[in-house]
Amino acid sequence: MTVVYAMTRNLYPHFLPALRSLLEHNSPEKVYILAEDDNLPYDLPDACEVVNVSGQTWFQPDGPNMRSMFTYMAMVRACYAYLFPDLDRVLQLDIDTIVCDDLSPVWETDLTGKWFAACPEYLAHYNPFGNDKYYNIGVCVYNLEQMRRDNIVPALIDVLNNRKMMCVEQDAINLLGVPDKVTDIPVRYNESFCCGTTDNPAVVHYAGQPNWFANKSMPRAAYMDKYR
Repeated sequence: MTVVYAMTRNLYPHFLPALRSLLEHNSPEKVYILAEDDNLPYDLPDACEVVNVSGQTWFQPDGPNMRSMFTYMAMVRACYAYLFPDLDRVLQLDIDTIVCDDLSPVWETDLTGKWFAACPEYLAHYNPFGNDKYYNIGVCVYNLEQMRRDNIVPALIDVLNNRKMMCVEQDAINLLGVPDKVTDIPVRYNESFCCGTTDNPAVVHYAGQPNWFANKSMPRAAYMDKYR
């Protein structure tokens, strides 16, 4: 299992509960941390490797999505097939997630002919492109081999450089990859206000929750409390 997190410098501390929860329930071979520095100011486990992507050249400062709260640190998530040329797949996790179980079943999802595996947003009612489904990629397995075979990354970069997107790379993926190139994963691997909840979460995702890192009153705050 190879896991990827991406974050801007101001979010470094908020990432630690996510990492702790992941490592308590899983033993990934590698955890890549896409960051704005060569190192993070923490004693990280040996499995972790910090990758400084601040010098990226795919997305220019005057691009339509560079003034969003996400900036290029979110958009580079469309470029994993370039960033990790030797990998066939990666599991992307947002930093506002708490892992509660073994993620091997989602990691081993059959991705034959698909670019991604993710959970549809059943509850958020955000679907700007009129597809049958809109996918949340806060928990997402990327089939990098298939993406390279289909040469999809240039198209994703082009969209992000030329079209304003509210949810940035997630919107670009939904625009170009749905419905034929995404396969569904169960809700329990991305439990959130937009995807739904179960009685047995594997990943609790605080997508859309204000001040999620410190908010004691948000739904399922106890999962964050355990690792904060």
